[in-house]
Amino acid sequence: MLTPSAIAHVLGASEISAWGPVAIDGFVGPGHVSVVIGSRPYEPFAKDYRKPVVIAGFEPLDLMQAVLMLVRQVNEARAEVENQYKRAVTREGNREAQQAIDDVFELRTSFEWRGLGTVPDSALRIRSAYADFDAARRFGLDYRSVPDHEGCECGAILRGVRRPTDCRLFGTACTPQSPIGSCMVSSEGACAAHYSYGRLKEPLAAQS
Repeated sequence: MLTPSAIAHVLGASEISAWGPVAIDGFVGPGHVSVVIGSRPYEPFAKDYRKPVVIAGFEPLDLMQAVLMLVRQVNEARAEVENQYKRAVTREGNREAQQAIDDVFELRTSFEWRGLGTVPDSALRIRSAYADFDAARRFGLDYRSVPDHEGCECGAILRGVRRPTDCRLFGTACTPQSPIGSCMVSSEGACAAHYSYGRLKEPLAAQS
């Protein structure tokens, strides 16, 4: 729902200077989020940052076509929001779903993302009217910040400044079976994906 806030943070956060300029050519927009919010929220990234966005579906052919569309934009020096997932995503999104979310949830002013740090307006919380359904309130759960491992390069990898193989933990201490960084935790993470598929082209010894 709030993916655009994370994208804006990646492109414009001041701490990017610690790793150098953002090395991201464009974004593949998430299909499930975009079904709800529509394609309109991505337009500032194309207009203000000159970064193309292509919203993709979930099937292998969807993703392949979205990547092709993104590559064509980069090669043609275009920065537009294109919608590969037209069968489910519209520009305005699902208004009924947006209203339902707004009725139950309210915006958090900030939220800590692993690998990205604190991101403004990037999370939701349950409104007081629905407090009986809020596990944090019901069970008295307190949030505790968990810092990233000092050797983890996930923040730089998410910004396109480093590759998974640039991290000294990749494939040794950090694997999908024993993940250390957030990029390895999810099977969709950059490090997990590279561990599963990228190593077919690069010997692990060369990556360590």
